[in-house]
Amino acid sequence: MSDFIDSKDQSIISLLQKDGRMSVKDIAKAMGLTRTTVTKRMERLEASGVITGYSAVVRKDFFDKKIRGWVMINTIPNLEEAAISAMKMIPEVSRIYTTNGRWDLAVAIWAADLESFDAALTKIRQVDGIESTETNLLLSSRIGN
Repeated sequence: MSDFIDSKDQSIISLLQKDGRMSVKDIAKAMGLTRTTVTKRMERLEASGVITGYSAVVRKDFFDKKIRGWVMINTIPNLEEAAISAMKMIPEVSRIYTTNGRWDLAVAIWAADLESFDAALTKIRQVDGIESTETNLLLSSRIGN
């Protein structure tokens, strides 16, 4: 990774942190640079690992009334990575953790309602490589959100 980040790179990063959907054209205009220059700088920042991705920032209360739960999963030996890749494509899957002990994976699900949660659980159970599951709904939070 390149350690040299100049003020123009920092400005690009700052603008993208404020609005990850800001177009290259708008960034170039705001900075007084050409689109080609901004594009090359962004490509370099991505290639060097400074910018690792773009994401949607949602309001803090967006998930407050959603259904949340954990699915503990045992996988078939040598199929864990394929199962993880398949589960990443399920929109309600918010986190996937590898674990030790009784279960191979812990998967966090956030869904709009119980029906959506159930549908996501069904999709998970149909993934090749899933051997068994145990599901727990989260009822309340005692610390944090």
